[in-house]
Amino acid sequence: ASLMARLDRLGAAAREVAQTAAAIGREFSYELVTAVAARGEAETRAALDQLVAAGLVFQRGTPPSADYQFKHALVQDTAYGTLLRGSRQALHARIAAAIESHAPDRVEREPEMLAHHLAEAGAAPRAALYWRKAGEQAVRRAANREAIGHFRRALAVVEAGPEGEERWREELAILSQLAPPVMAVHGWSAPEAGEIVERAAEIGRRLPSSRDIAPAVANLWLFNSARGRVDRAAEIAADLFRMARALDDRGILLQAHHCSWATRFFQSRFGETGEHIAAAAQLYDEVRHAHHRHVYLGHDPGVCRLDFAACLANVVGRPDEARRLAEEALVLARRLNHAASHAIALWRACEVYAVQSEPDAGRMYARELLSLADAAGLSTPKFYGAAFLGWAEVRLGELEQGLARLEEAYRLLRRLGAHIHATLLLGLWAEALASAGRYEEGLRQAEEALEATSHGEMTYIARLYRTRSTVVRHLRGARDPQVEADLQRSFAIAREQQARGWEIGAATDLARLWAEQGRRAEAYELLAPVFAAFTEGFDAPDLQQAKALLDELG
Repeated sequence: ASLMARLDRLGAAAREVAQTAAAIGREFSYELVTAVAARGEAETRAALDQLVAAGLVFQRGTPPSADYQFKHALVQDTAYGTLLRGSRQALHARIAAAIESHAPDRVEREPEMLAHHLAEAGAAPRAALYWRKAGEQAVRRAANREAIGHFRRALAVVEAGPEGEERWREELAILSQLAPPVMAVHGWSAPEAGEIVERAAEIGRRLPSSRDIAPAVANLWLFNSARGRVDRAAEIAADLFRMARALDDRGILLQAHHCSWATRFFQSRFGETGEHIAAAAQLYDEVRHAHHRHVYLGHDPGVCRLDFAACLANVVGRPDEARRLAEEALVLARRLNHAASHAIALWRACEVYAVQSEPDAGRMYARELLSLADAAGLSTPKFYGAAFLGWAEVRLGELEQGLARLEEAYRLLRRLGAHIHATLLLGLWAEALASAGRYEEGLRQAEEALEATSHGEMTYIARLYRTRSTVVRHLRGARDPQVEADLQRSFAIAREQQARGWEIGAATDLARLWAEQGRRAEAYELLAPVFAAFTEGFDAPDLQQAKALLDELG
């Protein structure tokens, strides 16, 4: 009431200019307020001088280059609150028009400002367009929480419109843009992400098949994949292939391969994994597909292709190639300057070096991953960074710190509702516990890891049987029947999967066990052909151990 009285005492002109300025914002320029005000420039300038003299507004600079700021937000709110709804709407329309004509560079920098005025002016469709632009800019800056806010405002504007195909298409487009930052902030498998991708899929089913639907389908794949629904993920990938062929769209085809190489890798169908990776290499163009990382899965398909190629090389027994491809993925991700893609590349580099039992490199990349995930607000990569760093710390002698970090990562895994890659995390945790001499706990984790394969992720199952064998050997001794049974099973699965990277470890441990039992000739005959099949990576720990045992046996 006191502020209202002060404004009234200044006269009608000062009150109207204060109302106009309040609609612009807490800060406003001389140029904009004079362009919008209903009174002439001389009268507007005099009113501004009155407001400054009264201590209600601060001034910086001299007109026409002056900028102003309300002394307190309450002053702005009081002036704005005196506007009737119709006057307020008309004023915001004039502000929006003035901004577009007088400050196009600011519109480019701050589209959310124009979106606000358009929304207040009742120009909902145009407001939604600028909220989307603001969201897109925020995504490019890795300001994911800010992007979520902008996209949700755009969505609210669109959802207020009448039902129908036009609204559904607009809603679907916004949901496709909203999904990646929500997944980045809350996690790929989080309920918040599920709500968005399921809604997008529901809308997509109402519309004729078109390119607009593809991002929503791909993001639905990511959610189901992260939840460990591997069979459902495979069905969604197949839907993308059908869509790509029906529309003759190479971009959608690229994303169909993108989803499929991951799904096939999780299913341990490693030959098909390689086929999808090779097909995508023929389709991917760094420039043409730059926009994909903002709507499809939240990361760049070229980076992901190299990452999975690296992990595949590890599995099939090409460790040197695995390290080279992991480094190539990092080079590409850094060149793209896209935080989520960079995080994916670091995550897979950690995986490559963890599988190769190289804790120094694993720790270096895990630390970088955690730092990046914190800076960009990336939930899922942060979880993996903590897991890999914990494993590396234990292997390097920092037992308590590393085990605490692994336990923290496991809790986060459960909170996110994530199941994919749980087998790897639990296996690494079991290995770490065994390294620390905590064999009972290690056995529980190894068994939980094996149980987790029931979700359909079979990539690491051979490695997990080997891990359990190692823990049981420490706990109960080499004569326990489970030690050999698990190694036999690990070896058989690895051979069936053509996973030479897992086969060499199982063969080495089994040959060592047989040698201890006096079956030295059998041990040599088992291990020698497995080792001979390798053409690279002879400095890797598993191959060094195999070579040392063969020399001892030979």
